[in-house]
Amino acid sequence: MARPSAWQRTLDEARRQALVAVDFYNRPGDRRSFTDFIVHIHLAWQNLLHADRMRRAREIYYRERGNKHFVRNPDGSKKTWDLAKCVKEEFPDNDPVRANIEFFIGLRNHVEHRFQDSVLAVTAAETHACIINFEAELIRRFGVPYSLSNELKFPIFVQALGPEQYETQRKLRHSLPSDVSTFITQFQAGLSADLAADNRFAYRLLLIPMKGPKTDADMALTFIRQDDLTADELDGLLGQQGSVLIAEKYRDAVHPEGSLPKAVAAAVEASIPYHFSVNDFTRLRKRWEIGPTKTRSTSLLPRSDGYCIPVPAFSQFLYTPRMIDEIVAACGSADGFAEAVGHDPVPKSSAENS
Repeated sequence: MARPSAWQRTLDEARRQALVAVDFYNRPGDRRSFTDFIVHIHLAWQNLLHADRMRRAREIYYRERGNKHFVRNPDGSKKTWDLAKCVKEEFPDNDPVRANIEFFIGLRNHVEHRFQDSVLAVTAAETHACIINFEAELIRRFGVPYSLSNELKFPIFVQALGPEQYETQRKLRHSLPSDVSTFITQFQAGLSADLAADNRFAYRLLLIPMKGPKTDADMALTFIRQDDLTADELDGLLGQQGSVLIAEKYRDAVHPEGSLPKAVAAAVEASIPYHFSVNDFTRLRKRWEIGPTKTRSTSLLPRSDGYCIPVPAFSQFLYTPRMIDEIVAACGSADGFAEAVGHDPVPKSSAENS
C-alpha cells in the first residue's frame, strides 16, 4: 500500500485537531477546556490551509529576504507559515471567515484557564461559527468524503436556558478579565456592521424542541437558518409548542410583540362580535393551561410555550400575537366562545344597550 502523500497526512492531522478541539469544548464540568479548544482549532485551521496549499503546489515555508533561502527552525527544519500568514494569503480582506479566525488568533494570547468559563460565555456564537466554517472549508477544498459530519454529534442538554439561568450568565460576563474584554470589544468595533452580523463570523442558533408523533422523515434536531425564513414563517416557528433557546446574544428590550392581559382582551374583543373581558381571558387561559399557575407565581402552566412570555424583572407575563389569534379563532362563534370561556357570549350590541 502506497504511503499517503504529505498533503494527505497534513489533512488527516487537520481533521484530528478539529475533533480534539470540539471534544475539549463539549466536555462537561471540570473536564472542559476552552483554552485547549482554542489551541487545537488553531492547529486544525493551520494544517487545513497547509494541506490545501501543498496539494496545489503552493508555498507554505518562510523564505529569507530575497526569496533565495528558507528560514530554518532551531532544529534545522524549514519554518512553515503560521496561521496568520496562511489566512492573509487564502482569504480576502473583510472576509467573515478570515475575521473569525483572526478573532481566535488574537484571543489565544488573552485566555487564562481560570477565566475560561467567562470567555466561553461571551464567545459562544464565534466558536460555533469557527467550527461550521472549518467544516465548510474542508468540504469546499477537499470534498464531502472528508467531512466531519459523521464524527460529530449534537451535544445533549439536561435543561434549557431559562430566566433562572440568566443571573449565572450575567455573573460570568461580569467576571471577564479586563484585557480580554478590551480585546473582544476593540476587535468587534473594528468590524463593519455587515461583517459583524455575518453568520460566518458569529453563528447564533435557535433550537426548537419538536413535539408530537415522530415520522420516519424526522431527525432528532432540525436546523433552520433564520435568514432563510419569511416574517410569517419565523413567527409560526416561534409560536410552536416547546422551549426556544437563543444561543448567545440577549436583547436589551422586553419582547416587543408581547401583550398584557388587558391588551389581549381588548384586541380579542375588537375582532369578535362578543364582549370579551379580562376575566374572560383569565378563565380561558386557565382552561387552555397557559400562563402563570397562580398570582405572583414564577411557574408556568404546561401549554404556555409559544403563548406566554415571563418577564421576571417586572413580575409580569406577556402573551404573544399567536395567543390572540387563537382566541379570536376559537371565540368567533357563540358555541366556540361558550366552549372556550365557559359561559354564553354577550353580543356587543346587547352589552352596549344594557
